[in-house]
Amino acid sequence: MCEQLSLWCSYQSVVFNLKQHPVYPCFAILTAFNPRSIVISHQVNKKRHHMLVNELSTLTLQLRPISCSAIDGDWQELGVMAGLPLASAINLARRWGQNAIYWVEGNDLYLVPVLLQGHEIQRLGDWPSFLYT
Repeated sequence: MCEQLSLWCSYQSVVFNLKQHPVYPCFAILTAFNPRSIVISHQVNKKRHHMLVNELSTLTLQLRPISCSAIDGDWQELGVMAGLPLASAINLARRWGQNAIYWVEGNDLYLVPVLLQGHEIQRLGDWPSFLYT
């Protein structure tokens, strides 16, 4: 449980870098990097990212690139902002082996557990305060 709690806490210390803010009323931030938080090579992560983008492009046209990183820079990964229903985003993240996803609704950023057990959706704060430009 300690390891899961540590992961959950680390997911809360995040910043996002994006070139264009989406105009969708709500969206998921998804990644295919490091399934189950097991670090894999950058080359494999990039291949998985491209495969995720290809899959998402068959589900929605509401896609924007985003970069996610720890506040301290300890980790960084490519992601995608996708205008999907929350349930669809969770199912997709589960198939890609992700412990959690981020969900933005209105002006609020949420951390949503996917594979991690024992956690509930948590509001992290105002979405703009997590943007790094």
